Amino acid sequence: MNRPTEGNDLTNQVIAGYSVLHRLGVGGMSEVYLAFQNSLHRHVALKVLRADFVGSEEHEQRFLQEARSVASLIHPNIVQVYDVGKFDSTLYIAQEYVPGSNLNSFIQRRGALPLEEAVSILWQATSALQKAASIGLVHRDIKPDNLLLTPDGEVKVADFGLARARGKNQNLTAVGVALGTPLYMSPEQVQGLTVDSRSDLYSLGATAYHMLSGRPPFSGETALALAMQHIQAEAVRLDQLRPDLPEQLVGIVHQLLKKSPEDRFGSAMELARELRSFIEVHLEGRGDKMIPFSGLVIEHQAVTSSVATEELQILMMGRDSGLKDASTKKKQRRSTSIQNAILWFGLPLVLSSALSFTLARVDPFAHQSTSTAGVVRETSVQRQFALALVENNLKHWNAVSEFFPPTDALSRNYYLKSQIQIARLRIEGDDLAGAEPNLRTVIESPYSDELLRCIARIELGWIQQRGQRQPSGEEIRNENYARAMREMSTMIPEKQRLIRDALPARVRAEWETVDYLYQAESKPVGAASLGD
Repeated sequence: MNRPTEGNDLTNQVIAGYSVLHRLGVGGMSEVYLAFQNSLHRHVALKVLRADFVGSEEHEQRFLQEARSVASLIHPNIVQVYDVGKFDSTLYIAQEYVPGSNLNSFIQRRGALPLEEAVSILWQATSALQKAASIGLVHRDIKPDNLLLTPDGEVKVADFGLARARGKNQNLTAVGVALGTPLYMSPEQVQGLTVDSRSDLYSLGATAYHMLSGRPPFSGETALALAMQHIQAEAVRLDQLRPDLPEQLVGIVHQLLKKSPEDRFGSAMELARELRSFIEVHLEGRGDKMIPFSGLVIEHQAVTSSVATEELQILMMGRDSGLKDASTKKKQRRSTSIQNAILWFGLPLVLSSALSFTLARVDPFAHQSTSTAGVVRETSVQRQFALALVENNLKHWNAVSEFFPPTDALSRNYYLKSQIQIARLRIEGDDLAGAEPNLRTVIESPYSDELLRCIARIELGWIQQRGQRQPSGEEIRNENYARAMREMSTMIPEKQRLIRDALPARVRAEWETVDYLYQAESKPVGAASLGD
């Protein structure tokens, strides 16, 4: 995959009424940005066709196919498309932005999931596929990466980019090309045969197997070897890996993984009936409810292309003359994938110049490191910041300003963000005195925007509370708390939420109490409450 150059970055541009805030990720055909829809005051994920595909009728049709496929699917468990259009030469799709994690990342952090969480995810995904099947739509790429999870337990199926209406040949792919991801691809899809909704059920079964066991049902050193496993091999029984799982659930998953579509459930509706029976018997009716996911970290969804999928497509098309060339480029593509993960996977959610902070790893001793020893200087401040997000230690955050001093608007922007991140690491490492200078830098800088400054005030107020513990209810007398309250009172709810989400957990817990007390104090005398 050729990553677009920074010159093509649409950050800070306005496209058809969408203010582009930051690039979230890059895929095979598209780039995805976090954007703010000015007319409705909401965040959206803005997917745009990559500049190197603009003008190609085939790629433009394939890009628009996604929007047309899912536009009529109004369902709580499906990422909704809001708008599609062309602005100058930019072809775009505006869709629902889902702050949370995808299932793949969640499994990587948690391992095999608890029964109730896994069944809730399976139930909601089944509901989404049932809706898609009702209009004859086959997703064709169900996998953990395309199941997005929100902190309150909601599951949303994303990326209908490979979806195709049943019975329609839109001539958008060459004959024999297998679309999808080899780890979760149905046998008929691997072989380039006609697929229907039962192919999605197979992929859902492979996804369910992964979240219940902590590993996909099959593995292989190459894409072709992996594909052959789906065609010929039987997955290890789930109850051998998880003896605690009820036999009925194990049976459901393995029926989904049957090689022949005729041996699987006939439809998502049929699967839903079986799941309902299981939920009533084993979970006392709780499995069809949203269950808040423990340990879910809000991160930023990115569209990625799969090297394995590219290899599989080459092999399934029988391009023998290209195999040697593909093999020689394999290492280069792996290297590029690693670079892409560093550069794009950890990029922050940004509102103007403020970000919702997601720390991939928390090093409790990070405050002990103050140098930049061993840190590689990247070619731009954006890349240096992205690397710091991935490594998440003080020396990498210090490198942002040391390698790119705050001498212009862009470097100042990242410098201030880095100061907040350094302060957060110090707070989580209990180096409260060390965090103060970083926070004061943000507060006193004339270049800080209202969100960054408000976050810094709250964190500094929290540190000051630790030094002079006041009686319960008097926290709002803290000047930094009080000023943050006044500033937030003038902001729209979306900005207020971003500030709260950006705070370290223990700071946020106290801040929510302070918020409540402040609202109570500010309430006019004699005002009736909602419960009156």
